[in-house]
Amino acid sequence: MLMRTNQQMFDVSFDSTLIGKAIVAVTGHCLRVNASLARMLGYPQDDLIGMHFADFTFPDDINADLHLFAAVMRGERVGYQIEKRYVRKDGQVLDALLSATCVRDDAGTPLQFISEIVDLSDRNKTRRDLQDANARLQKLVVTDHVTGLYNRRGFEDIMSAAPREQDLAVLLIDLDNFKEINDRLGHSAGDAALMEVARRLRFQVRDCDVIARIGGDEFAILLAGADCDLATKVAQRVVRALCCSCEIEGETVRIGASIGVSSACGGAHRSDLMQQADAALYIAKGAGRGQWRVAA
Repeated sequence: MLMRTNQQMFDVSFDSTLIGKAIVAVTGHCLRVNASLARMLGYPQDDLIGMHFADFTFPDDINADLHLFAAVMRGERVGYQIEKRYVRKDGQVLDALLSATCVRDDAGTPLQFISEIVDLSDRNKTRRDLQDANARLQKLVVTDHVTGLYNRRGFEDIMSAAPREQDLAVLLIDLDNFKEINDRLGHSAGDAALMEVARRLRFQVRDCDVIARIGGDEFAILLAGADCDLATKVAQRVVRALCCSCEIEGETVRIGASIGVSSACGGAHRSDLMQQADAALYIAKGAGRGQWRVAA
């Protein structure tokens, strides 16, 4: 009577729970599954009977599951728990947590496995959504809202994170006529001018270089693996690119730029790069518009 009651309790627990459950043979084939698991995987219950768990496991996750399964069969573990992916009948991938417990006879010989499968799709989607939101927030923190370039914080963070052995060069760029554009045409025209500057700067550097707007009318470029010679060539190109006239809100304007250049080989004086470039920029501005100078 007690055995019958225990079996009935097991059957009710197995069949009615919202958690997916399966009884799996030592060969890995399903002997019994509940309705929750069938719904989870999109199969009729009868279709799952006789299927090997590898048949509905995501291919990249099969080896890890088989490795743990074999360890239990060798007596090295009593069971195992693993996050894995299943493949539904319709081809969709399901994130799940598998808990597998081995049932043994009195001699310790494995008889079968009791598996519980919890759907983690909603949890993992929430986690991914939070990660995406945090990534977007982090991007906002280091991004200039007008140009879409890095801001000063983003620029300095990237410069600080550069490998110590890498050669670096910094160009500090101060726009020559930006205040006149702002005063004469208004802030919307000023924003349009800043976006045009950002567009032109992108054409003057490599994909590995970093451009930032670090102040109202100040920009900076970080050249990775660049010596002073390369930095001065880029400065020349930038001066030419920004001195050309452009049309802003129906008005032809000339922006222009002054540039200070500094470089550090092998990480030498890395912390002084910005200060040295700023000093060179001051000299360039004193020499007249459309000038560039290299830090001494």
